[in-house]
Amino acid sequence: MALLYTLGVVVLLGGTGLCVYFAGWGVPSQWPEAATSIGGRAVLALLGVAALGGGLVLACQLADRLAAGRAIKRPGPKGEISISPRAIRQLAAGLLCGELGLTRFRVRVLHAGEGLALKIRLQLPPGEPAPELAERIQTLLAQEIEAKAGLPVEEVALEIRGTAHPASPTQPGEAA
Repeated sequence: MALLYTLGVVVLLGGTGLCVYFAGWGVPSQWPEAATSIGGRAVLALLGVAALGGGLVLACQLADRLAAGRAIKRPGPKGEISISPRAIRQLAAGLLCGELGLTRFRVRVLHAGEGLALKIRLQLPPGEPAPELAERIQTLLAQEIEAKAGLPVEEVALEIRGTAHPASPTQPGEAA
């Protein structure tokens, strides 16, 4: 099935390229007059945009299918349970935003032995000591993901990429 999606993406993106080429640089002289006019070129450009949109939709579906193939599987009481890396990323992002108030971060989920490993890139909030924040993040993510997803978290690696800009101070008369 992934082969069909890939073929669809290639065909649609190739069609986009042809439409852009013909709309921008003109069509062969043996084509009808209507195709070589401004209106004909506009129609070709619209067809190119439609083909590009279709290609992007198929590319997204292909990415979802490939990600589902990398799902983390574990046995359940009545059958296998598969959890996609995207679901784990969303759970981790919700915890980082909701529990710790972080806004600038990136989460990667990797297989690690019988469980998973998380790689977090973030910017340190102003005035926040790195060791305490790192310990809170590691503890929170390991405990909550193990509890909610049922997968052991073997590693939570942090990479602090700088300091986030402080929030702008409120102006007099503004609510804080």
